[in-house]
Amino acid sequence: MTTVDKTRRRKKNSGGVIGTRLGLNMSGLDFERFAYRWINDLPARIQAKTKDDDWDIVKANGDRIKSDGADLGDAISQIVGANPDGSPMRAYLCRKPKSYFEDDQREKSEELDKQLAELQRGNTRDGSSQSDYVPNGGISVSRGA
Repeated sequence: MTTVDKTRRRKKNSGGVIGTRLGLNMSGLDFERFAYRWINDLPARIQAKTKDDDWDIVKANGDRIKSDGADLGDAISQIVGANPDGSPMRAYLCRKPKSYFEDDQREKSEELDKQLAELQRGNTRDGSSQSDYVPNGGISVSRGA
């Protein structure tokens, strides 16, 4: 058999994958409008993220995203470990509008900056005074690379 006659066993996909163990065809995902993450199906975790927050479970779109048929229904999921009882633990691919995700990240960053400012003043992160030694110039924290 010559190299011209040789056929591929699998079609090469130029769409790329997200991660190596939880690989998906990225060409089927809309990164312009959405942020994506895997959410483990732990007690109340999916409920908290999909009902109490803005994450939505991504549904399979034919073979554009994931075509192995291993999911329950049309939700995109992967087995990521085992539960304490030995049953498989699944993670579900979820997405949130990018503007919501960026707002959430900004809020988290602002809160962390406030906590760091309090720690630099020698206080606890919530602003209450510590009785430990604090230098007159406060505490400096270097932000290295």
